[in-house]
Amino acid sequence: MSYRRLGDYIRQVNVRNRSLETNVLLGVSITKKLIPSIANVIGTDMSVYKVIEKRQFAYGTVTSRNGDKISIALSDQYEKALVSQIYVVFEVIDTEELLPEYLMMWFSRPEFDRYVRFHSHGSTRETFDWEDMCEVELPIPSIEEQRQIVAQYQSIANKIKVNEQICEKLEAAAQALYKHWFVDFEFPYSPPSEGGPQDGVAIEKPYKSSGGKMVWNEELGKEIPEGWEIVKLQYLIDNDYIFKNQDGNHGEIHPKSSDFVDKGVPFLMVNNVKKYCADLTNCNFISDDQARKLRIGFAKDNDVLITHKATIGKTVMLFTNYEKVVLTPQITYYRIKDKHKMRSSFLYSVFKSQEFQNQFAAFSEQSTRSYLSILNQRFLEILLPTSNVIINYDEQAAVLLKQIYNYTQINQKLTQLQSLLLSRLAVGEEAEAS
Repeated sequence: MSYRRLGDYIRQVNVRNRSLETNVLLGVSITKKLIPSIANVIGTDMSVYKVIEKRQFAYGTVTSRNGDKISIALSDQYEKALVSQIYVVFEVIDTEELLPEYLMMWFSRPEFDRYVRFHSHGSTRETFDWEDMCEVELPIPSIEEQRQIVAQYQSIANKIKVNEQICEKLEAAAQALYKHWFVDFEFPYSPPSEGGPQDGVAIEKPYKSSGGKMVWNEELGKEIPEGWEIVKLQYLIDNDYIFKNQDGNHGEIHPKSSDFVDKGVPFLMVNNVKKYCADLTNCNFISDDQARKLRIGFAKDNDVLITHKATIGKTVMLFTNYEKVVLTPQITYYRIKDKHKMRSSFLYSVFKSQEFQNQFAAFSEQSTRSYLSILNQRFLEILLPTSNVIINYDEQAAVLLKQIYNYTQINQKLTQLQSLLLSRLAVGEEAEAS
């Protein structure tokens, strides 16, 4: 397939919001999406902003501040919106020759990002100007082929979106269950006055509203169920490296880039901690010998992970078939010491709760970046229910968390399929969606 000059298919658009027909202000992220702007526009003259219409593009010419990516996106949600004057807005001249959606797929390829960085120029800051964009060459198949490729890609994207929505609902269900049991104290229990099981089934009622005994807790300043107590994390977890090491003062704790190998022990970075899971499909690996040299502990299946530096409080349950996973020092793992007193699903839900997130942030040391040392994390306190309540909660919550993990695994495979499809654009091949 022959390559064509992009400049022959696109043109700049410079329409200003003179009539103030919209006030929806968007920004272009390095994930190549148009996202709501966080800029304070109170008192700002909105008439000078550029109008971007559906199926038009916006991109930032400065590339030296974006790492390895160019900020470029296709408008696909709003009929009309606004972007800053710093962005170049352009459109496809004839959508019967080149589909904007097909072009956006080309822009989404990592090879395009590398091309842009290589061809950027400047001294104080590097830019990829409009003239440079016009000189881009890409294969442009027939419009029918473009439609087939785009339909295939969007079909995968839609599956990913549906699965993400399912994960959101499952996560919401898990947090709602946690709140009902451990904040509202309406966990199920069998009142002694009911005389025990009937027809072999215990009668269960919500604890607090059914007269379950509550006692005053001075530390919390409120009543809690009888038998519950405030405990520090250090008494509930099996995590010796918290106590043996002093947050990076002794020994090697981080592998060098030259230590990374194609296969081996996963090395999990903060950017591998996603919304619902630890992404082990796109992380780096180190050899087992190198892993043993590191002065940090190893995370294992069913551990709870939480980030504690810069981006603090991101929490996931680790599901893995690997014997061990090495963590960057910015992530702490928590392993249950006594499963009769604590379960991973409960600890995960505690860490995800707003109350704990507030406590985690309040304990953080503020310097250049927020940070809560591993040693100080052991002094964090949680409200510990009786073991039978935790075990009963685990029976329900663990199922929800495993379902979330399963859907995220499916999405990781779908994302890999998307990447495969993008990589084949250059040679005109197609990937089969499953």
